[in-house]
Amino acid sequence: MAHEQGLPESSVRHRFARERSVVEPWLSGLTSESTMLDVGCGAGAWTMLFAQRCQHVVGIDVSPNMLAAAKAELVDAGNVELIVGDALEVPLEGPFDAAFVGGVLMYLNREDAVRLLARLRGLVPAGVIVLRESTLRSGIETKSGEYNVVYRSPDEYAAIAADAGLSVVRVERNRGYADMEIAVELVNLVRRIPYAARRDPQFVGHPLWRALQLSAFISLNLLPRAIEAVGIDWPHLTNHFMLLESE
Repeated sequence: MAHEQGLPESSVRHRFARERSVVEPWLSGLTSESTMLDVGCGAGAWTMLFAQRCQHVVGIDVSPNMLAAAKAELVDAGNVELIVGDALEVPLEGPFDAAFVGGVLMYLNREDAVRLLARLRGLVPAGVIVLRESTLRSGIETKSGEYNVVYRSPDEYAAIAADAGLSVVRVERNRGYADMEIAVELVNLVRRIPYAARRDPQFVGHPLWRALQLSAFISLNLLPRAIEAVGIDWPHLTNHFMLLESE
């Protein structure tokens, strides 16, 4: 999302730092003897973080290209096992002390989402499961074609979790994602101007991100909260972290 819109690398670091501030307290019980399952590990950013805290980490992703990037990122991490495959089907040996699911359920229909969470409940019988999913404020929105995805509200995910024998005990809006989404929507708006549209995306993305950072207290905190308080659906997509435990 950042690079396609011409946003600087610092925007990615900003997002990850804000995301960590939510997730790390939820996983405070992990120790150097813990085992962790990272479902939808992608290029390995979260996997690296978990590897620094746990004895053993297993990362799964359906994309061979993503796993290749993760292997390059984690080349010096001797406690990480990376698996290419579908988390619904790939053989896994538990138990794990915790699991992180990063943007996976949004690509599954409801039945498969329940199946995956039920499987994770069996693999993490006494630990916690953390979800990070792109969300809507309410309801469900399905997109199909070149990009197939199901956006759901946190309430919808709570219902899916309940059907899998899990309870959502904490929900936190992903402010790092929100900051990026605000920047992306503003970049898209500016690039409607013909002169800006003809330039490299960084021509708009870099200075716009700097401006947002300089005015962060207003542009990335007060303004979004005020817009949300009056019920305006902007940005349209949100993202939430959800902490799940067995019922």
